[in-house]
Amino acid sequence: MSEWQPIETAPRDGTAILGWDGQKQSTAEWYETGEYWSLCVVGAWAEDSEWWPTHWMPLPAPPVGT
Repeated sequence: MSEWQPIETAPRDGTAILGWDGQKQSTAEWYETGEYWSLCVVGAWAEDSEWWPTHWMPLPAPPVGT
């Protein structure tokens, strides 16, 4: 697994990330129109509000097989 990185280095191209805001971690995507991070379930918005993580890391690969 990757190490936590400063949020300034996170992708802002719609790639879902794992973010940390100092209190909780969650998946998030950059909302370009509003220019903020939004909590999400990969492929769908989980919450329509701004979220400002301080660090991020890539999501792990999904499991292989069943």
